[in-house]
Amino acid sequence: MSEHSLRLSFTIGEVSQILDIPVDTLRYYDKIGLLAPHIRDTNKYRYYDLEQFDALITIRMLRAMEVPIERIQELLKERELAGIRGLLREKRSEIDRRLAYLTQLSGKLETLHGKLRRFEDTNTIELVKTEPAWVLLTDSIMESGDRKLGSRVQEQVRRIREPKEWIAFCHIISIVSQDNLLAGRYHNYLNNGILSTHPLAGEGDIFRKLEPFYCARKYVVIGKDDYSKLDEHYELMRAFIARRGFRVAGDSLEINLYNQYDRHYIEMHIPIAEK
Repeated sequence: MSEHSLRLSFTIGEVSQILDIPVDTLRYYDKIGLLAPHIRDTNKYRYYDLEQFDALITIRMLRAMEVPIERIQELLKERELAGIRGLLREKRSEIDRRLAYLTQLSGKLETLHGKLRRFEDTNTIELVKTEPAWVLLTDSIMESGDRKLGSRVQEQVRRIREPKEWIAFCHIISIVSQDNLLAGRYHNYLNNGILSTHPLAGEGDIFRKLEPFYCARKYVVIGKDDYSKLDEHYELMRAFIARRGFRVAGDSLEINLYNQYDRHYIEMHIPIAEK
């Protein structure tokens, strides 16, 4: 029996079913010269031979790792393993980073779920210690005279090296200075900005780490045109702090956790210390 008679051949439809690769994808690979069927019979029908299955499986694996077609073409032409080994190291690092991100995102979702449940009882005020966070602060949007403030913030955001990671963990914040807080000027904001619970190593020139601190915490729901009602909540929190024998010890923090069309769900923090 000749060597040629031992070769098995498969139609494009058979290859598609066996390897679960769409026929249109196989035709595209043929068209661009990535992998063309080896066999053409007298009727000009084209067939894949069994040896090509290995190449197709390799291509499918690389595409699953989101390797561009052009890069795959280069790799398949190489005669050494240095290229594919380097690529696999890169992809391994990307996967490890993605897994870390997904783990953090899972924790964030669980935390946010718990926080949103707190809005079922907006009368409760708690004494808690905050978690570490990273903040990007700007001048108060309402009080700043800087017409280029928005552009400056955009430039800072563009400089962040991990935008997908930090943006999934961030919230808009507003800060009232301790002096304004004690004077009852609850709408004179010192800063606006973004707070992220995603660790940002090496972003010290953009983000400032907010170390954990003890505070009075309250969850409030405010209509988009009813921000004046925050005054009542600040007064309640200050009275609560005084009754517990503490004093206001820093700038307040309003964290906008969730927005609906006509409602803002806000987590309020007032730092405290012993008198």
